[in-house]
Amino acid sequence: MRYLFMRLVCAVRCARFPVLVASVFSIVTLSGILWWMYNTYPKLAEDARREEVAFWSMANKLSLEDCVALLNHSLRTGELPRLFPWWEYDRHMCSAVVVKYISLYTGIKLVHASAWKVRTARACSNCVGNQRKLTTIWDATEQFAPDGSLTSMQLEELTQEVKSLSYDPDKVYVMGLLWTDTSYWEKITADKADINSHVALFIRGRVIQFIDMNDGKDPLKFGTLEELFADGDLKPVWIVETHEKTQATKKSRWKLVKNDFRLPVTTRELTFVQRV
Repeated sequence: MRYLFMRLVCAVRCARFPVLVASVFSIVTLSGILWWMYNTYPKLAEDARREEVAFWSMANKLSLEDCVALLNHSLRTGELPRLFPWWEYDRHMCSAVVVKYISLYTGIKLVHASAWKVRTARACSNCVGNQRKLTTIWDATEQFAPDGSLTSMQLEELTQEVKSLSYDPDKVYVMGLLWTDTSYWEKITADKADINSHVALFIRGRVIQFIDMNDGKDPLKFGTLEELFADGDLKPVWIVETHEKTQATKKSRWKLVKNDFRLPVTTRELTFVQRV
């Protein structure tokens, strides 16, 4: 291979038609790359999927106290377990972050959907939807203009209101937010669901979210409410409390009753070791 490469380089230098030779060289190089991808990618993808299945098989066996022990470790160290296989690690995964970390830290399973469909998503017509596992505690949707805009005064008031809400440290919240210059507004309005373009998880006073700004920094963020709104680019739309699915009980004449969910209090820590 090295001999062939040197011959091609020499040909480019000595040829009367260097552009033609360079084109041939480019085609050969591209063909080699495509051949490598064709023979390597399927195995890498299968290995990654196998690792993800193994991870969740193990995670689903943890007790709720074990899950909170994992959370305690993250709170102390500022490090989060990496829940994303490489094929999902892109800038459109903010809702997947919320769904997966809720699953890891609470055991509650939500349906993954676009950020503006998270509150109402369901996998099928007979499946339990997210609506039965989420209770809205704050909603400012009606204050937004039809184009999703807010006045600067409205934005400041809503942001301060969200910061000053009385959050229970033993409960888990999801925040629906709208980027000031979102590129999804047409999809949001077409789907006629919520108007938020972003979601974040709020747990034990910390915010977990996925934001890829193409700045080379880690898009997985683990910070505070102050840091969430520091840039002024995110507008709060709604906040929901996460709980176990609603149950139909005979005592309530088969009406749906929401079971309260609280994180157990423990000082124990459970460390995690991953092969990312």
